[in-house]
Amino acid sequence: MNREQILGILYDLSLTIGSEIRLDRLLKKTLQRLLFHTSFPAGVVFGAEESGEFGVTARLQAAIGDYLLVERCGENFNLSPGLLAGKVELLNDATLLASLSLDQNYTHCLRLPVDAQTSILLLALAPVESTVPLTQIFQPVLANLAKAIILCRNNERLTRALAADRDDARAELAVALAQSERERAFLDSLYEAIPDLVWVKDPHGVYLSCNPMFSRLYNASAYEIVGRSDTDFVGKELADSFRSNDRAAIAAAGPSINEEWLTFADDGHRGLFETIKTPMRSSDGHLIGVLGIAREITERRRIEEALRASEAELAEHRQHLEKLVVERTRDLAAANSRLEQTEFAMDRVGIGIHWVDCDSGRLVYVNRAAAEMLGYTPEQMLSFSVGDLDPAFASGNFAEMTAAFRLQDNHSFDTVNRHREGHLLPVNITLFHRPASDLEPAHFITFVRDISERQRIEQQLREAKEAAELATQAKSSFLANMSHEIRTPMNAILGSVHLLRRSGLNFEQSGQLGRIESAGQHLLAVINDILDLSKIEAGKFVLDEAPLALDFLVQDVAQMLAEGARSKGLEVRTDVAGLPHNLLGDVTRLRQALLNYANNAIKFTEHGAISLRARLLEEDATSVLVRLEVSDTGIGIEPAVLARLFAPFEQADTSTSRKYGGTGLGLAIARHIAELMGGAVGAESTPGVGSIFWITARLKRQPMEIREQQVSDNAADAEAALRRDFAGRRILLVEDDPINREVAIMLLEDVGLAIDIAEDGLVAIEQVEKHPYALVLMDMQMPRLDGIGATRRIRQLPQGKALPILAMTANVFAEDRDNCLAAGMNDFVSKPVDPALLYSTLLRWLRQGKSPAGR
Repeated sequence: MNREQILGILYDLSLTIGSEIRLDRLLKKTLQRLLFHTSFPAGVVFGAEESGEFGVTARLQAAIGDYLLVERCGENFNLSPGLLAGKVELLNDATLLASLSLDQNYTHCLRLPVDAQTSILLLALAPVESTVPLTQIFQPVLANLAKAIILCRNNERLTRALAADRDDARAELAVALAQSERERAFLDSLYEAIPDLVWVKDPHGVYLSCNPMFSRLYNASAYEIVGRSDTDFVGKELADSFRSNDRAAIAAAGPSINEEWLTFADDGHRGLFETIKTPMRSSDGHLIGVLGIAREITERRRIEEALRASEAELAEHRQHLEKLVVERTRDLAAANSRLEQTEFAMDRVGIGIHWVDCDSGRLVYVNRAAAEMLGYTPEQMLSFSVGDLDPAFASGNFAEMTAAFRLQDNHSFDTVNRHREGHLLPVNITLFHRPASDLEPAHFITFVRDISERQRIEQQLREAKEAAELATQAKSSFLANMSHEIRTPMNAILGSVHLLRRSGLNFEQSGQLGRIESAGQHLLAVINDILDLSKIEAGKFVLDEAPLALDFLVQDVAQMLAEGARSKGLEVRTDVAGLPHNLLGDVTRLRQALLNYANNAIKFTEHGAISLRARLLEEDATSVLVRLEVSDTGIGIEPAVLARLFAPFEQADTSTSRKYGGTGLGLAIARHIAELMGGAVGAESTPGVGSIFWITARLKRQPMEIREQQVSDNAADAEAALRRDFAGRRILLVEDDPINREVAIMLLEDVGLAIDIAEDGLVAIEQVEKHPYALVLMDMQMPRLDGIGATRRIRQLPQGKALPILAMTANVFAEDRDNCLAAGMNDFVSKPVDPALLYSTLLRWLRQGKSPAGR
């Protein structure tokens, strides 16, 4: 290699070394240029050697040409002794380079020691052919590199020092700014909190600042006032007066005081103010402006004038003083006499009086009645404290325990006092707190009454109430059992009538069945009325809430009346125009009330017509108030009788020979239905002309989402759907009564369902375990295991968790329905069974079941 090439290499390395001031970049660039000029494939830069218990180690500062060594930059390597020591030298000992051979087997190395803290190693897998004198050419470069490294280290140290100084300066500045802001905020708060008017003007009368109180004077914010003068807010005469006072203060070179009347622009308040104006100057004596402070002295001036006026009256008062003292003394004597008479009266009626020290609880006065109540004399009682008499105050600090009493004008409570003979006497305490005065400390004044007799009477009343509740419970149980015992055979009777009608009968047989069915329905209506009245008396009469169409309801009742009306030659009319739709309410109870009115109308009308009307009384966004009424052309009702018709068991004709019959419960039940619906009932009647019975009810409007979900099936549709879609579907009937079982089987088989029988709950569980059913009809009262228990156990079976179970029972109280649903039943069908209701309920739950189940 000629001299120019060597100089070119040295020049290139010198430029590289001189162009960087950061140590890491200097080492990497230098290492890159060395590899370029020497043809070595890889190179590393190590820091100073350190000796330890694990040998010689050094930190890898830079690496190029070996990605594993590059990834480990910054780590310490265990190096072979002598690898970094010595002079510039070509090494061909693979053992020395073993710690650097991670995935490459380095056998040759050019060692270039820079200084005591830095060494460069150029690595190769085989001897490197180079025209450069490797061990000689880099000596001057290494010296320059050592100086550059020192400069880079010094530069980094200075940079860190400057950054630290900068951060310290920023921190000090932030602390100073925060302190300045706190001081400014404090001054602003102080300025705003001053209740007087405060302002500052420049020498020309222009406002420099003002506090919120001053802002009220001109009804403008400080922002709107600063930079303006008085002439911008008040008339010229008043503004000139203010300016004249400013000049007087400046000329006086000290505080100037004057009084002036000011009217506030914000609320019109007008008051007399004492104004102090002081010239403000800078430290060099330059005039900054005028500081003004105005304090209202209206009340003080009024008091001063009042005092002056009172002095004129004082002499007159002195003249009357002796006369007043005499009168007061006479009044005190009379009051003391009345007090003695009051104490005498309280002693005679047994009202005890205690005066109690509020801090210690000691008795400071006791009247004779209070002492005798506990077997003591008044003098003996004065040695006691409240804690000696009342166990509730026996422990603890009396003042702390009674702190709440001091905050009230009076307080009344029941407690016990210990009698001299040791027993506890129940008493009522009415306590008044008398605050301390200049003459005596605070006291509790208590009135004590012996309440032994009152508690005895209260206990008797509680016992009587419990007895009445037990009697009501017994009555409810009796009615429930009676209902069940009557409904069970009634179910068989009405069910058989229904089936016989479908079998085909002649006219005479159909009439006989009609009479049987009419008698059964009448008996069922009586039972329902008795049960409803029982629910009302027990407070368990509740309403359902379901979609309701008033026009359909009225037409439905009219159809139910049609046959009875035709048999008497009566016409049935309806008027339902203009009624709102999409309502929510208890359609069953409304129908019950309206049907009761209508049946009475037919009963008491011999000729003419029966009219059913419904009309809207008022409405708002969430509800409507409607009136349903039934009018007739019957015999009418006397006014004296009309007033009591809606009471239980009341009838227009109560004689033993009465013509029309009835229990007298229907109208009372209608009244309770109306009250639960937020309405009322009433009647208007003219004897010999006819009557009008009406009921009002407040019904909710139906939300849109409920309207969209409504799906209705009439009885014929339900029966046809069962035959079409579910013929052959297997159902389990759980019923212990043979007759009711037979009727239910015929009703179910009539729509094509396949029936399995279980006589009690245990058999039902066995059947469900053996066979897949689409639905279970479950009676409640059965031997061995009732319907509630059977349902709970079926729900625990894998095949019984989603199985529809419907109660079909003569237990019709609300708690019976709740018990069924709580046990896991899905729905409730009461006996006597209404076939249409049964079919629609079966259809609804079979549709929700799985299609292949139970076939």
